[in-house]
Amino acid sequence: MSRSTTFRATAFAALAACSGGDDAAALDAAALDAAALDAALDGRPESNGGFVTPFAVTKANTKSGGVWTEVGDADWSCLGAPSTDQPSTGTIAIAGRITDFQTGNGVGDASITAWGTSPLMMLGTASSSNVAATRGDFSMTLGMLPSGTRRYGFTLIAVDHVSTVVLGRYYAPANAATDTVAMISQATALALPAFIGLARDPTKAVYIGEMRDCQGRAVSNAVAGVSFVPSTFTNAGGETFYFSAGSTSLPVRHTVEPLMNNDGQFTIVNVAPGSTLFVQVWGFRSLAELNAGTLTLLGEIAAPSQPDQYVSLRLDPRRT
Repeated sequence: MSRSTTFRATAFAALAACSGGDDAAALDAAALDAAALDAALDGRPESNGGFVTPFAVTKANTKSGGVWTEVGDADWSCLGAPSTDQPSTGTIAIAGRITDFQTGNGVGDASITAWGTSPLMMLGTASSSNVAATRGDFSMTLGMLPSGTRRYGFTLIAVDHVSTVVLGRYYAPANAATDTVAMISQATALALPAFIGLARDPTKAVYIGEMRDCQGRAVSNAVAGVSFVPSTFTNAGGETFYFSAGSTSLPVRHTVEPLMNNDGQFTIVNVAPGSTLFVQVWGFRSLAELNAGTLTLLGEIAAPSQPDQYVSLRLDPRRT
């Protein structure tokens, strides 16, 4: 991690015991100072104020009755193991629903394009129903993935919604599949940055993601960011914020949630779009790693983006 990240983590530790408006302002000022230091040091994009050194071991969380509960250390036993994704063997029939990210309501008349290695490799198209009883429902046939590709991507376009790309969807070969895919409304695209005191830049991209452990449980106490290169964090810009994990989970400021919360969700706002970008999640797997200050790359996905686009992704533990 960069010298400014270390500086920012030190500033957080010094203020962690404080509370109240003045101290919150001081914490924000420390983050800004760290960003300025990073820029002065090497001319890279400003440091990501949500990509700090965690101060706790990653934990696993489950949701019951609308409430998230921590259930113990996150399970990373599959990290680095060979992927269990099976190679594509043919077409797949899929039925599902397009929903609004914030409300969960069905989105009608959404254009759905499935693809493999890039949006240019179209592997199926469909439109969602706009009938009241089935609004958002769709069905389509997914084409066979090329050799070496195990997961599908989707591009979603609908009236009053931002162009949304969904990454990393795995469907077992030779089986019919079902899935629910969310997209972002224009209203939500404006509202989410406002919750964290930012204005949405339509020339930039926004990422929304979630991290799961080897048992599929939500992960807390990790950090996420966009990197220019795989395997190592090289800040590609944007700023990460984590969610409230309440009954209606929303992104909150760093002074409220400096790390990934119990729902495992994050958003990375105002990222300069590009064709070679990687969303990464880092954290401490054990107390020994925490004490040694040795961060581990827990999840990573190639995530290119375009201007005025939301990129939705679900990260699993990193495999070989």
